[in-house]
Amino acid sequence: MTRNPWLFRMIWLIALLPLLFAWGLALMGDRLPLETKNNGELMPAGMKVPQQLSSELNGKWGLVMLSNSCDKGCAEQLYRLQQLHTAMGSDLKRLQPLWLSDAPVNRQPDNIDFKQIRKATTPALIDWFNQHQLVWQDHSFWLIDPAGNLVMRFAPDLSGKKILADIDWLLKASHIG
Repeated sequence: MTRNPWLFRMIWLIALLPLLFAWGLALMGDRLPLETKNNGELMPAGMKVPQQLSSELNGKWGLVMLSNSCDKGCAEQLYRLQQLHTAMGSDLKRLQPLWLSDAPVNRQPDNIDFKQIRKATTPALIDWFNQHQLVWQDHSFWLIDPAGNLVMRFAPDLSGKKILADIDWLLKASHIG
C-alpha cells in the first residue's frame, strides 16, 4: 500500500486554514472599522411613542418634525421634509411625513403640500418629547417605525442624501410598514 504524504498534509492545511484566518483577524481586531453606518443619531432601544402618534402614522414609517410656531427655519425644514418624501421613489408609500405643531392653521407655509405632509395639532405629543428630554426645538426630523418605536433623530444640518441613505437602508432591512 502506497501512502501519499502530500495528500495528508493538504487535507490538514485545508482544515486549519479557516482557523488560522480567524486567529489572524482576532489579533488584528483593533484595526477593524468599528464605526456605525448610520448618519442620524440612534435612539435608545424600546423607546415607544404614544399610541396617538402611532395611529397618526397609519402603520407606516413616520418622519416627524415638531414645532411650536412656524418661522422661516420651520418652513424650510417642512419643505425639506416634503422633498425627502418625494425622493423616496418606490418606497414613498411606506413613509408618512408628519408635522406636529401648535401653529395656527392660518400660519402654515404656502409652498408645502399638506396632502403629502400630514399635520397634527396635539400638545400632548409635543409634551411627550419634553418629558423624555428630547431636543426637538431645532426642527430635527424623527424617524418612527410602524410598531411605534422612536428609531432615529436627524439633525437639521444633516444633508438630505445622508438622511435618505439611512431611511433607504432601514426600509430595505425591514419588511414592516
